Amino acid sequence: MLGESACTVEDAEEYFNLYMHAIKAIGESADINDCFKSQGVSIKLSSLHSRYEFSQFGNIAEELRAKLLELCHEAKKYNISLCIDAEESERLEMSLVLFEQLRLDESLSEWEGLGLAVQAYQKRALSVLDFVEDVAIRSKHKVMVRLVKGAYWDSEIKRTQELGLIGYPVFTRKSHTDVCYLACAQKLLSKENHFYPCFGTHNAYTFATIIELADKNHPGFEFQRLHGMGKSLYDYAISELATSINCRIYAPVGKHSDLLPYLIRRLLENGANSSFVNQVNDSDVKIEELVSDPLEKVKSLEYEPHPSIPLPRDIFGEERKNSLGMDISDSIAVSQFANDIREFSEKKWQVGPIIDGESFLDSAEFTEVVNPAHLENVIGEVSSATSAHALNALEIAHSAFTKWQNVSAEERAKCLEKAADLLEERMKELIYILIVEAGKILSDAIAEVREAIDFLRYYAMIAKNELNDWKKLSGPTGEDNFIFFEGRGVFLCISPWNFPLAIFIGQVSAALAAGNAVLAKPAEQTPIIAYEAVKILHEAGIPKNVLHLIPGDGWYLGKTLVPDNRISGVAFTGSTQTAQIINRMLASRDGPIVPLIAETGGLNAMIVDSSALLEQVTKDVLISAFRSGGQRCSALRVLFIQEDIAEKQVKMICNAAQELKIGDPIQLSTDIGPIIDKASIDMLTKHTEKISRDEDSNLLFKVPMDTNSYNGYFFPPYIYEIQKISQLKQEVFGPILHIIRFNKSQLNEVISDINNTGYGLTFSLQSRVQSQIALISKKISVGNVYINRNQIGAAVGTQPFGGRGLSGTGPKAGGPNYLQRFSIEKVVSVNTTACGGNIKLACLD
Repeated sequence: MLGESACTVEDAEEYFNLYMHAIKAIGESADINDCFKSQGVSIKLSSLHSRYEFSQFGNIAEELRAKLLELCHEAKKYNISLCIDAEESERLEMSLVLFEQLRLDESLSEWEGLGLAVQAYQKRALSVLDFVEDVAIRSKHKVMVRLVKGAYWDSEIKRTQELGLIGYPVFTRKSHTDVCYLACAQKLLSKENHFYPCFGTHNAYTFATIIELADKNHPGFEFQRLHGMGKSLYDYAISELATSINCRIYAPVGKHSDLLPYLIRRLLENGANSSFVNQVNDSDVKIEELVSDPLEKVKSLEYEPHPSIPLPRDIFGEERKNSLGMDISDSIAVSQFANDIREFSEKKWQVGPIIDGESFLDSAEFTEVVNPAHLENVIGEVSSATSAHALNALEIAHSAFTKWQNVSAEERAKCLEKAADLLEERMKELIYILIVEAGKILSDAIAEVREAIDFLRYYAMIAKNELNDWKKLSGPTGEDNFIFFEGRGVFLCISPWNFPLAIFIGQVSAALAAGNAVLAKPAEQTPIIAYEAVKILHEAGIPKNVLHLIPGDGWYLGKTLVPDNRISGVAFTGSTQTAQIINRMLASRDGPIVPLIAETGGLNAMIVDSSALLEQVTKDVLISAFRSGGQRCSALRVLFIQEDIAEKQVKMICNAAQELKIGDPIQLSTDIGPIIDKASIDMLTKHTEKISRDEDSNLLFKVPMDTNSYNGYFFPPYIYEIQKISQLKQEVFGPILHIIRFNKSQLNEVISDINNTGYGLTFSLQSRVQSQIALISKKISVGNVYINRNQIGAAVGTQPFGGRGLSGTGPKAGGPNYLQRFSIEKVVSVNTTACGGNIKLACLD
């Protein structure tokens, strides 16, 4: 049955009804009372619930089990089979739990039609069969197992690399998958009392091997082929070689709109160069190669993984390691993390300025730091820096600059790399602090620590490659010309609360890598994570007189430091208004003109044309607009939808948003944690009140939230429809999405309206028309353009991040040109003929 990954409750209900209809239609037409021989139905669990995700499994398991039980009872009534299809590896555990519950359910005790698909490309395939066998023994039933190679291989590789996991859940060589398939086949055939094997294959060698493996007295198994594929193989094989063996035709049934994802997977799977289906039609492939023993091939390769698919840790090559992630779809990893962080839950931090390596903790001046999700939970206290602290730190940093600048870029880079390793070692504590201090949900906290690690390693790599040596420039003979980068002096780095570790580390590490001394000023809301980061940097070898932490009131400290001529540059991430104030303060100084490296916000837009995939758009909109409570400078603020699909698309987005879970970010099931503080709540409330009074605005949806059950700064996502982007005068930093419909003929006007806001940070386009993609990508004036994906979560070194206009000065953070802005250039020209002649020229042959 076609259809997967339901986006809404309505989608899931529709798929359920389609499944029930199919079971009834097949059952009523069945002419044989044998579930192993009659027709059956294969279903995907992701189509039966819009939140079929590991993080939500505790909330949805019973509901999903009840739906499956109802489907199984219907199949039992007609004694036909129902197979639970295989999906992505992160859903395997859930499917096995549900399979076990169903197979052991007493109400299904007289029915043997429950089946399960197993993917041989997964390294866990044999272990899955062990599990299924155990369930078969305990339930006293034979289980129908559909053995396939697998159809999500490319996406499994990509996901694992993005998450920075230790290894892949799938084999990276097809020959390893082929061997695993045969090993699984051998196990299935050897356990004839527990399995009814179903071999999905179009490979003649696999077919022949299974025939050889099977005992002539085996009570029964079958082959399966896809509708429209492998017909000639099976017509011959079944009629000539295996006349007593059944072949089931696996036929996709469903709506045309659900066909595309299925069809693409089939084309990729069977159209690959290594595929038997592809090779059998290639006259250049010799018969011997086509039917070679995969085990012998694996032995000849010494069991090595594919050399062109490095482990996730190594995808950036030898110059830098990828940051290590955590798989939160793994129940063991999640359980271990929950146990590990218990030791931090009782901890109370005391933090303050760190000047020349010494912490200044004035108990008379402590301010409480509270958990934004639980205002009664005081996680620590902070002593803010005074003007005297700030000026003292500046004096020490200014004196230390020259010595630090003269340290080689190679040595500076080693300190950053050591810091990255330390962050990785202490990842769990840092994740915990991000959750309780900044209100980050678990997945966001993991991603942020990884981003900080990536910044350290990336800037270390750039420093070694670009800042380490004099670079020779071309010129006339008799003269040598060199360019060299040096530090500027003392940088003031001002970081925000929404990425209190990643951006904090990104700014500081860039300034340090370039040879500058640093005063680090974290956001007032998040001093604890900054304090821990500075301690780690000092431990990694950054001199204590070079890096100083000055937490406290930004306006007060800014007035003290920015006008001082000893400040040689400012790196700032925050609001456009604050960046403009800093810019004016720097411009009013006498003395050297110094750089302001600013990353600010934006009225970020997404355009969706009529060719876009509605389900893909829905998923990307929810992530872009509401992930992190919309508290990202890259978040989607204004969604433009072409009128032709607007009604259906808007409905799908609103229905899907209804399923979002607001709550304590330490809970795995939480999608949206708290807003950072009361001032932010007040700002969001003010905006919703204002826009609700606007005659050109209409509230489409508000995510349900019981305010009485929270003692924190929570704010539900809102979705409004407005007429023009000009109704919004500035960025609204939170979970509020504005939708505008447009006619196809208005596309150029829409692009102009977006550009005319003056902001230019992120933009997303959802379209399957290549000419449209090329045109809009060229015309839109923003720093980061994303095509057919969400517009948040830029990766260091892969998607350098930063805007233009009101959204920032550039250069892009995490990009190849960022460190140069923290540096100053020196050119040295040497007249090599000054000693009496051009020796090099004179000595030519």
